[in-house]
Amino acid sequence: MKKILLLAQNYYPEIGSAANRITNMANELQALGHEVTVLTMEPSYPNRNMYKDSRFWEQDKPPYRVIRLKMRTRKYSHNLYNRLLLYTEMMYKFIRTVRRLNPEYDYILASTPAIFVGMAGMAAKKRLKCPLILDVRDLWPDSLLGTGAFNHRPIIFLAGWIEKRIYRAAKHIVVNSEGFKPHIVSKGIEADKISFMPNSLNNKDIEVKPSLHKDNEALTVVYTGNVGLAQDLDIFLKAAELMSKRRDVNFKIMGYGYRYKELKDRVNQAGMDNLEIIDASNKKEAVEAVNQADIAFVSLIPQRVFDKVLPGKIVDYMSMGKPIIGAVSGYSADLILQAKCGFVSEARDPIAIVEFIEKLLASKELRMNLGRSGYEYALQHFQWQRNISILDQILENDYEQENLHVRLEPLYK
Repeated sequence: MKKILLLAQNYYPEIGSAANRITNMANELQALGHEVTVLTMEPSYPNRNMYKDSRFWEQDKPPYRVIRLKMRTRKYSHNLYNRLLLYTEMMYKFIRTVRRLNPEYDYILASTPAIFVGMAGMAAKKRLKCPLILDVRDLWPDSLLGTGAFNHRPIIFLAGWIEKRIYRAAKHIVVNSEGFKPHIVSKGIEADKISFMPNSLNNKDIEVKPSLHKDNEALTVVYTGNVGLAQDLDIFLKAAELMSKRRDVNFKIMGYGYRYKELKDRVNQAGMDNLEIIDASNKKEAVEAVNQADIAFVSLIPQRVFDKVLPGKIVDYMSMGKPIIGAVSGYSADLILQAKCGFVSEARDPIAIVEFIEKLLASKELRMNLGRSGYEYALQHFQWQRNISILDQILENDYEQENLHVRLEPLYK
């Protein structure tokens, strides 16, 4: 058994793949017999007022300690400089809290982005005198450059230097996309120091039964999740516009994020009868929205850094047996094609997207076969109970090496 201090910005009951990953990691590590403490912020993503609603607090209290820190910085969702201020405050409060903890931990597990959590992890490593394991969910600051949201070169250079320091300070690095490995190796990190542990599904996720479409109803193409700078939903809107005269297909967006309000205003002003846009709700209702749909959509902007990413929603869509249409390239496109669970337009062509939708509209058997293939692939590759063993093995291997050193030390003396 190890005592693990898990540092993360996002955690239950927040929505999104980041909070889902951290929550499942903590739950599975505790179930394996480790003693977990989670140090995180009070829920605020994408909007702290959401979490005043009891619907978001549907799970039982976790069987481990959770330390939630309150932040003074509040209006940060639509301002990147305010977001940097929030990250700085978070890092300071993480470090301050760590200094008050008893030095009784065996490992620090810090999840990035942002790199500010990694910096707090380095400080915790020094204070608590135990190894740091880094969980990398995105490449930061490269993703900032990829979106074009921030290109102040001196700050980007400084962030890149800090990124290298965090990688080197970590005893081991866990990534949620195999596409991240070459980038991290290029920073001077040994390849055997990096392990792949994808976003996965818990037992409840796997048990969701896909709904059956009624032949006399219009089909629904759905997008759920973050509407940020990396997601190109203009393609989705264009496809809906091109099919606006069809009565056998509807489009739906259940979203949140940096560009969500802008997108919602555009949809409302356009008055498109075949496109519904609704605010994101708790995970249960988001799952139900996908489950009631017939086709699932995913998109990323055409930037090289995002060719290395695997959006968590792809795994979620697969778990619900939905055929996927992707306006993506690189790792995400390869996975969809390898799993034989959908179609991909690497060129992000709305006309191609419409053609894929028409193929799926025309064949119930095709929809079912692609959905079944994705579900079976998810069962084989994306289960937390299986994939957490990757992290558990890292902990146990290090422990065995440490024990061996302790046993041999008297011989050297």
